[in-house]
Amino acid sequence: KAASVKQENLVSLMQVDMLQLSVTQTQLDNLCLQSTLIIGFTLSILSGETLKPLVDDSEQSCIWKSTMALAFGHILFYMIATCVGCCIVSICLISYLKQHSQEAALTVSTGAAAAITRRHIHLVNTLFVTAMICFSIAAAFLVILFVGFPKRHHYGGPITDDNDVEGLVEMPD
Repeated sequence: KAASVKQENLVSLMQVDMLQLSVTQTQLDNLCLQSTLIIGFTLSILSGETLKPLVDDSEQSCIWKSTMALAFGHILFYMIATCVGCCIVSICLISYLKQHSQEAALTVSTGAAAAITRRHIHLVNTLFVTAMICFSIAAAFLVILFVGFPKRHHYGGPITDDNDVEGLVEMPD
């Protein structure tokens, strides 16, 4: 009878460990999906409608027209690269963790597989949070570049009596 109870306890522990491993893998699946979505959103910042006005010197929001806009542009592109890099590393690490935790559950023990997976999920969470912060900063800098800076006006030369000054409003100091 004692051997039977011991066997039931071992089976129960194995089921609990498998449930913990299943929950952890569900968390990893969610992080993988969210990382994939963040990569898509981040790369959409570099689409033609967004990238062309930032680098074309004939556009009013070109980053090459002022030092401040150039600095903001550099930060924008650095944040995009960091975000995409963190997401790609996160997705690769998640794939590796899922494959090896399932293999370890079958060959070693379910408890060890669940513990090792839980230990490494912190790194995946850190990478994902870093990617989210970089994405948020990139989105904010994109808005600043397009909306926050004053619109650049075409300089038509100094105003003289010969120039048409109709419609000009004097700005207070």
